[in-house]
Amino acid sequence: MFITILMVLYVLLTFFIGWFFLSHTHRPFLVFHPEENANLAGIVKFSGWSLIVIGVIAAVATIMQNDVFISMTLLVGVLDVLAIQLMLVHFFPKIK
Repeated sequence: MFITILMVLYVLLTFFIGWFFLSHTHRPFLVFHPEENANLAGIVKFSGWSLIVIGVIAAVATIMQNDVFISMTLLVGVLDVLAIQLMLVHFFPKIK
C-alpha cells in the first residue's frame, strides 16, 4: 500500500515536471533562457516529453503492481532525470 502511494506521488511529480518543461520551451525559467537558444529549447522540449512518457509508464506499472516493472520504471526515471540535469548543466550562465 505504501509503495502504491509513493508511486502515485512519483507519477504526479513526473507529469508536473514534464508539463513544466513543455510549458517553458519559449519562456525563461530559473537561470535558463530557452527562448534565446534553440538547442536549449530542444533539450527542454525533449526532456518534457520524456518525463511525460515515463510518467505514463510509471502509472501503468503502478496499476499492474508488478515489483520488477516498478523497479525498472524507477531506474529509467532516475537515469532520465540524471541525463536531463547533465544536459542542462552545459547551459548554466558562465561567470566572468
